[in-house]
Formats: sequence, C-alpha cells, structure tokens
Amino acid sequence: MTDPTPPIAKKIPKVETLHGDLRQDEYFWLRAKDDPEVRAYLEAENVYTSGVMQPTEAFQSALYDEMLARIKEDDTTVPYRRGRHFYYSRTETGKQYPIFCRKAGSVEAPEEVTLELNAMAEGHPFLSLGAYTVSDDGNLLAYSTDVTGFREYTLQIKDLNTGALLPDRVEKVAAVAWAADGHTLFYVTEDHAKRPYRLWRHRLGALTDDLVYEETDALFRLEVSRTRSR
Repeated sequence: MTDPTPPIAKKIPKVETLHGDLRQDEYFWLRAKDDPEVRAYLEAENVYTSGVMQPTEAFQSALYDEMLARIKEDDTTVPYRRGRHFYYSRTETGKQYPIFCRKAGSVEAPEEVTLELNAMAEGHPFLSLGAYTVSDDGNLLAYSTDVTGFREYTLQIKDLNTGALLPDRVEKVAAVAWAADGHTLFYVTEDHAKRPYRLWRHRLGALTDDLVYEETDALFRLEVSRTRSR
C-alpha cells in the first residue's frame, strides 16, 4: 500500500505594504473561501488527511469512547435568579448542545425551555451560541447564533410567552444588552476584520437603528453590557 500523496498549493505572489514594509504572501489566494479552486484544494487536503489518518481510526474511536465515559453527560448548571425566574442550562446523554431553561418563582416550579440548541442545530453542520440575555420583565430573550464556524453571529429576539421569533434580526453582532425599558436593545457590530467597533441602539419593530458610537482606532474594540447594580 502506497502512502497518500499530499496536494501542493500553488504559489501566487501578492505584495502588500504594511507599516511601510513590503510583504509577499504567496498563499493569499487561499483566503477566498468561496472560490471553486480554493474549495477544490481544501477538499484535496481533506482527502489526503483522511488517507493518512485511516489506519488510526480504531484507536481514535477507542480514545473518544474513553474520554466520553469520563464526562457526566446528564448534567445541570447551578440556577441563578433574575427577576422572578431561575435560569439554568442542562445537557442530556447523546445530545451535542445544552438546553437552556428557566423556572418561575422557585427551583421546584415546572420547567420552561427557553432555547433548545439541539433542535436549532438540525440542518446545520455547526452551531454556536453567543449572546443570551433576557429583558428585565422576563418577556423577551435576545440571543445570537453562528452556524458558519466563522464567528458570524446573528442576533434574534424570542417572545418567551408565545415562543415566537420577532422579525427583528441583525447580522455580525458581537455583544448585546437590554435597556431597562424592555423594548430597547444596545448591540455592537464588527468590521471586516471582526473587530467590534460600532455601538447601536435598536427599538423593537424599528426599521432603522441609531448609531450611538463608533471606535475608529483599530487598536481598540467595543463591548456593551448591563451593570450589576440596580
């Protein structure tokens, strides 16, 4: 049996000037992830990797089973109180993602599922939860998810009384915070380099949002959060 032959990426010279210095990057072309030629090369790399690792598949499976056996799959986080609800998340055996829940008034109250990430992940190869914040009155949940693996989080708002999603939706969100009125959101968006740099104000149902602040210095990034003081 012959060893797999590794693919060789072609070199396309590209010269850039950075801080007055000339730099040549012969593999800059690989950044274009949607280019058919780039995708073909990456697929060739995957085929090569699979061929090299194939003899270790049984060992990989044994390692996975051993590590999984040491993990408590059925588990629950410690509930924390916010308003009149206790919030927590739990995991179940065989499910990849946590289930976010709350109980009204007491930890002995009936459970209400606020986000079921396993159901949300269906049809997607990947899911990551970013923001998860409930309005002060407990009626609305603002959350962000990424299904690309490139940390491109989309903000959505869920009515916790009905379970329905509101039409409000924002792309490339880095941070989120509710205002005290329960109808206004502050959020931060990213630039092309994924630097959080703009703070916006969104009123539920509004078609346009207000730019509150923009950080123009590339050495700094923005964050928004609620104070713990009440």
